[in-house]
Amino acid sequence: MYFPHRARQRLKAFMLFFLVLGLPAVGLAGKPVPDPEPTASPLATDLAALVTQGQAVDAQLAGINLTVGNSCTELGTAGTSVADWLAATESVYGGLSAAFSVDVESLGSLDDLSNLAVSVAGRIRGLSNDLTSISAAAELVEYDASLAAILRLSDDTGTMADRIGEMADRILVMADNIGIMADRILITQQLQNSNVVLTQNSILATQQNIIALSDTLSTLVYDPALASLLAQANALAVSMDLVSLNRLNMATELARIESEVGLYLSEVVTLYTQAIQDSASASHYTNGDTLTRAGDLSGIHRNLALSLESYADAINQLAPLTSTPVLADATASMLRLTSDIGIMSDRIMEMVDRIVVMADNIGVMAGRIVDTQNIQQTNIEFTQASLLTASNATVNLIAAYGL
Repeated sequence: MYFPHRARQRLKAFMLFFLVLGLPAVGLAGKPVPDPEPTASPLATDLAALVTQGQAVDAQLAGINLTVGNSCTELGTAGTSVADWLAATESVYGGLSAAFSVDVESLGSLDDLSNLAVSVAGRIRGLSNDLTSISAAAELVEYDASLAAILRLSDDTGTMADRIGEMADRILVMADNIGIMADRILITQQLQNSNVVLTQNSILATQQNIIALSDTLSTLVYDPALASLLAQANALAVSMDLVSLNRLNMATELARIESEVGLYLSEVVTLYTQAIQDSASASHYTNGDTLTRAGDLSGIHRNLALSLESYADAINQLAPLTSTPVLADATASMLRLTSDIGIMSDRIMEMVDRIVVMADNIGVMAGRIVDTQNIQQTNIEFTQASLLTASNATVNLIAAYGL
């Protein structure tokens, strides 16, 4: 019969067409397509690369054995590696510009980076001890270059530790899934807080070792700018201390304080940037007023952090009586304030570190430098503790109220 014959031909052609395409024919069971493998977020990938780079730097420093003939070369090569690592970290930090969902992998890498900063700072401290042992036999030119290299390593490592902490703070500010990740975020913040103290302790010990070995380095003197910052910081501290939060004004008051802190932070960063740029070519004599003002600034920053801690306590008490939009705005301001005050504290610490690196009268000023560093070290510990308390309270509040 004609119709069944033509129908069979068409069915065969139809099945052949799907077999050629590699698709299952009608009425035939096709093989299931496996789900695609999950891919890491761009941030997780970038942070993992920083961890790998940091591990290489740490291994490189661990393998250095300083001798009279190789100290300058070995430390110079290590300095390049640390500077490259810092530059890569600055690049990732600068790229955090839009809201995103933070993941466990990213937080794990931040933990690893913080631990690496502690390890690298400890290795540099060990190298400063090794340099002491060859001081008597080293050539003067090579020895001076080695001292400078150790101090730059110390300075860059301190900056690296600061950027890692600031990156964690910025991720907290910009993450859109804080509530879900609150417990894991708190673990990272607590580790960061502990590690920054360990890192700074190693940096301080390194600088004290070099001070004992040095006669001359160079410095930058910015007394007028530091005096202006002191006046602004005192005014800001008074303004923050006068704030009395309630369920109606907390968002507007914190927004006002945030604006004042932002203006002051801008001035701090401007001075810091100028000091870093000028240090490449300028050499100046430092005086005691410079160190005193830098130490005083760290004390004021400690008070600013204490004010944030009291704000966090007040917001927690007022939260049950506060509308969700007001509470959401207030907690967002708190996170940004915590980040900004942490950054300004870091920049002043880094500026003093650079003064130590470049001080041409370090022998005469050694005692004052050590005193200033001890004051800053104490203040940075209290500042970090207050910022951590405020941040933890804010994160817990966000999680509790689903903000």
